[in-house]
Amino acid sequence: MNEMDCETVKIAKVTGKCPACEDYAERNSTTPPKIAVMACEGACARGEVARRAANLVAHRLAPEGTVRICLGGAFTKDTGQRNLVRRAEKVLAIEGCFINCSSRMMCGVIPELRPEIVRADLIYNLDLPFGIDEVPDEMFTVYAYQVAEKVVKDLGPQSPCCGGPKSRSPCSPGGCAPIYSGGCGK
Repeated sequence: MNEMDCETVKIAKVTGKCPACEDYAERNSTTPPKIAVMACEGACARGEVARRAANLVAHRLAPEGTVRICLGGAFTKDTGQRNLVRRAEKVLAIEGCFINCSSRMMCGVIPELRPEIVRADLIYNLDLPFGIDEVPDEMFTVYAYQVAEKVVKDLGPQSPCCGGPKSRSPCSPGGCAPIYSGGCGK
């Protein structure tokens, strides 16, 4: 990727740290490292599904092997959350749509990052409206569980995608199922 394909963002530095965020990062900085799960945190309905799915994966369905990343903390400050991403066995980005905000943001601060990208909207396969007030809460739960269950199923050692023993290639658009892709726009 060349400089013409990028934009520069300046973020004001802050001296403080969020104690809850840092405590969580320290507790989850395990050996061996866990799979880091980050997500689109968008304000739209698709972002809401991705956010909920990431929380389900990391806190309910696979808590022993995964750690939930605070995208804001990891992107804006080089502390515990970013370190969880750096040292993760695998980084999984559950994206709400093709914009791939979480993976693009994190690749901006960790250029060598090669996240496994899951497009949530391709799993529940429905064109949601922008507003979260336009979707009943119980439907968010249904769609988030569909995404989370597929992700957890594919995280196992039999995964045919992205570096698993049956994979056709490293995570790349040609080597993975359509909902997966890898890298940082390269």
